[in-house]
Amino acid sequence: MKNLYMTTLITATIIAMSGCAKDQIKEPVNVGANNAFVTASNKQLAKYPVTGFAYKSTSVPGQQWKTWARVAAPVVKDILGKIPDGYVLEVRGHADSSGPENQEGGKPGNMNLSRDRAKAVIQSLESAGIESKKITYKGVGSSEPLAGYPPRSGQQRRVSFSVVPQ
Repeated sequence: MKNLYMTTLITATIIAMSGCAKDQIKEPVNVGANNAFVTASNKQLAKYPVTGFAYKSTSVPGQQWKTWARVAAPVVKDILGKIPDGYVLEVRGHADSSGPENQEGGKPGNMNLSRDRAKAVIQSLESAGIESKKITYKGVGSSEPLAGYPPRSGQQRRVSFSVVPQ
């Protein structure tokens, strides 16, 4: 009788555990697909930063923007249309290491400059007909320098794009 009771208990436990396991594993294939999409998109987006910002300027450089818009805007628009739920396209502004990171006296600070550069690029995207609720922005100041260039060089003053979790 003890054996029958133990066998029944073990069988019931296994059935209950397998039912719970199925509920916990929602969609592993989609998670992998999202990760693959994010990785591929970010590699592609890394090729198209908006560059050429003047020192202490948040104005999108006209000539560079025209070239960028012709080449990169279609790529950004395509990726934006395919972003899975739970992710956004982050427009990230950068600054060189000149000046303070935060506003100080009459200096705007790299964090403010980089944030305002990202906002200006979003406005330029909107003017080009690229609008979405899945676009966000962030200023990172000089905390993410571009490898291979001096920290105070003009190449550090840029805006980059990446798909990130919301």
